[in-house]
Amino acid sequence: MSSSIVKSILQRINFIETDMNLHKQILMSIPTKETHEMEKVIKKIAGFKQQIEDLRMEIQKTDQDEYAKIIAIEQAARKFSQISKDKKFIQVNTLNETGECYITFNDGTRLDCLVAAKEENGNWTVLTLDGETKEYPGGFIKQEKQ
Repeated sequence: MSSSIVKSILQRINFIETDMNLHKQILMSIPTKETHEMEKVIKKIAGFKQQIEDLRMEIQKTDQDEYAKIIAIEQAARKFSQISKDKKFIQVNTLNETGECYITFNDGTRLDCLVAAKEENGNWTVLTLDGETKEYPGGFIKQEKQ
């Protein structure tokens, strides 16, 4: 029961984030001399942020384990983003794009993930389903089309 509640809350957060991003684009398009209009949009964005925070707290109250998993994935995504600033990826696979994301090690072990990115030098950076960011030398990974 709690997983359906959490899923519903995450969907609401996603809708609010989409609306917030739209308002950020609107904010950027407002001429700087129209400060009153800019203030209105900034207040809306702040309201969206508060709604998201309130919904996150609702998730925490509903399902502590799921909340901890969400926090772990968010932290790993930030780490992944930081790591990838200095890398040039030639292949990126995501769970969202194909519904399947994994790497296969030379011993046949498969690691399912949210994101798997291959660098020019053959190394891989992976964001796991458990919310970990891991890096693997290319020689450890089977070279197959993902």
